[in-house]
Amino acid sequence: MDKYEILTKDLKEFLVQAQKGITTDDGGPYNFDSTFLILNGWNEKNVCRSIEDAGLYCRGKVRWIGTGYSINTNGGLGNNKTRVRDKFVSLLKEKGYKTLKCTIN
Repeated sequence: MDKYEILTKDLKEFLVQAQKGITTDDGGPYNFDSTFLILNGWNEKNVCRSIEDAGLYCRGKVRWIGTGYSINTNGGLGNNKTRVRDKFVSLLKEKGYKTLKCTIN
């Protein structure tokens, strides 16, 4: 399995785990929902395909605090989006990925 297949597998697994935190509380700010994934030296086309294959959305590589990928984790609305994003970022960091919480997408 190459690193892009591993990325797809990890993203799928972590999204499922993160979405377990969804509740009926949809209050709160809407825009705290994105994960900024930093993959220096990775091929943009392959990373975008991995993200898409994992069922996530990303416009492509962007410049923010460095260069990376802003990923929408589809967590619902308001507080749910923030909870899902926070758990998703936490799981990625535990696995060794460099990532940040962000509000851009």
